[in-house]
Amino acid sequence: MALALTILLLLLAIIWPIFGGGTTTIQQSAAALDIATLLRTDRTSASRLGIATHTRIDLARRTVTGADGRRIDIPSDVTLEVITGVACMKSARQFDIVFQPDGSSCGGVITLKKGRRTYAVRFNWLSGMIDVLDSSKA
Repeated sequence: MALALTILLLLLAIIWPIFGGGTTTIQQSAAALDIATLLRTDRTSASRLGIATHTRIDLARRTVTGADGRRIDIPSDVTLEVITGVACMKSARQFDIVFQPDGSSCGGVITLKKGRRTYAVRFNWLSGMIDVLDSSKA
């Protein structure tokens, strides 16, 4: 009986990551909040230091990297999209969100989609204010 249970647990440990994984709603929400926090940190740094800061978004690598080098990896089963002005586009798949010392930015939206759930991290072009919108509550 103990041997059968051990074999069953080993099989479960091998199969679970393959079939049972996936990003949960909480993990998707946490990624959106992490991105918002990173953007806020870069906006605050620009204001405090008096120089522009850059938050880099790479759709191919699925990463968001702050001015201080902190990186957020987006899970592979979550769709990452960016809508912003031409001033913040380095290429079709790379973006540099620039925060000026006065708080302004190029403005835009970073969306994280999975299934019916979409989180939008919005950053205002004039004030640089950042908020997160949960589509299920809109």
